[in-house]
Amino acid sequence: MNNNLRRFFGYILVFFCAVGYLIYRYVYLDPVTDFHKEILVTVAFAVLSTCVLGIYETIKCQGKYFWTSVRCSIIIPNQITYVSLSYLMRIKLSGTERYLLVKGSKVDQYQPVGGVYKIVGNKDIYKDWEAHPKSDEKNPDDLRFFVKTKYIPEIIRWFKSRKDRENGVWREFQEELLETKILRRENFKTIRAEYLCSHENILSKQNRFKNEKYHTLIYDIFQIELDQNQFQEMKRLLARDTFTSQYAFVTKDEIEKECFNDHKLRIGQHTKFTI
Repeated sequence: MNNNLRRFFGYILVFFCAVGYLIYRYVYLDPVTDFHKEILVTVAFAVLSTCVLGIYETIKCQGKYFWTSVRCSIIIPNQITYVSLSYLMRIKLSGTERYLLVKGSKVDQYQPVGGVYKIVGNKDIYKDWEAHPKSDEKNPDDLRFFVKTKYIPEIIRWFKSRKDRENGVWREFQEELLETKILRRENFKTIRAEYLCSHENILSKQNRFKNEKYHTLIYDIFQIELDQNQFQEMKRLLARDTFTSQYAFVTKDEIEKECFNDHKLRIGQHTKFTI
């Protein structure tokens, strides 16, 4: 349990003690001495005010993750949760209303360019959170792992801090579009990526993996802003082929339907987050 929650439950305990005293004072205590009238009642109301303010500030500090913190710390602390922290890129070709997707390497579907963030620096998630990696020996630094639910609030805070992890999108852009020769390097020596939003699915009931009870998935969404040369290359790519075994230009409607080419080809469900 983190310090904010300890403080919250401390305020709750003291609050009910003060309420209990006031009930005793006004309902059961008779006769009432001046000590109760002038000192203890005043102290009790001051304590109530302090507790209410403290409870409010604690909930405000946790924000939308307050109930998540309570669940993880009190209700389901030792349940196993699969965590994936990743980013997706919206690459939209203006004027055509089409989105560039790539063929998935592990799943037979088309999906946005992107992938799982990697750890950078000295962060040791296996020591700090007792994490167990998803079986992928080639990518031990991927932020994709199994962990006890009690660590989820801390993991979210750490992820939001952006410390000791990747923050850019260049690695996956290069691996999925340049190394595969879908796009030419000379026009994509650099890219401009604008952060748009994050989509979160915290503690959803799942059992895809052994002993797992929940999924916690966070996707950061970035818009790739194309310069003139990059835009023209994208147009040439679209004019050559709407889709190949490597990439596809699809419409918003096709993304929402999760398929294209007369329902023969699949689009990843998470692609919807980029439209």
